[in-house]
Amino acid sequence: MKKEKAEITVGKDIYSELKKNSRVVWGVVAVSIISIVAVLYLALVIYSDSTSKIFTFNNNGDLIPLSLISEKNDKVKVLKANADYFTKQFYDLDQYSIKEKKENVLWLVGEQPTYLIKDKDRKGYYSNFLSINGLVQKSEILPNSWRIDNIDGNPNVSFSVLIKRINGTVEDYFQADVQLRMTKVNINYPYNPFGYLITNFTESLSKVNAPTDEEIIIQDSIKREQINPTIEVK
Repeated sequence: MKKEKAEITVGKDIYSELKKNSRVVWGVVAVSIISIVAVLYLALVIYSDSTSKIFTFNNNGDLIPLSLISEKNDKVKVLKANADYFTKQFYDLDQYSIKEKKENVLWLVGEQPTYLIKDKDRKGYYSNFLSINGLVQKSEILPNSWRIDNIDGNPNVSFSVLIKRINGTVEDYFQADVQLRMTKVNINYPYNPFGYLITNFTESLSKVNAPTDEEIIIQDSIKREQINPTIEVK
């Protein structure tokens, strides 16, 4: 009987396999590290983007980003809005709205401005609109007159108001140079919609000539070029 030679199968080289496994492990580790870094970078970009933009839907239902103004500019915008609201309540008057606006303006001010406003009332500021039929007063803040400082504390705001007083066919113009100090308080809507109380108020009033066509063009140009006219921030 012929004997067949047995073949012995030699196993795989364990060191060679370990090297292969080591390369695989290092490859997986490298991919994991790259993935983690990429995710962290993406998260950082998304966070940075979310703090500088808000998103809204357009008419087609698409999500679109809207840039946010800086914190300081945002404060300036609120201060200007509060000053403009006060101006409209205090200077824009007629016999039909005078009672409501008189009440509204007192919600916006502290003790010192309240005293000055009531003193002005005693001298006939409001009663003229009730006794003179058809008397109307309109106002507008001159857009290049803003001055604001101490934004992060109790802001000081100054501006000039052009007042147009209409009595039938007669038109008189005045300019009120106003200085305000504002203190942050809780929003009390609708009485104090911007959350600032006017704690100091001064007004220098003078009669002026009607604005010329050139002056009107300049003011209109400022309004067109800048949503928020240039202001001095200290």
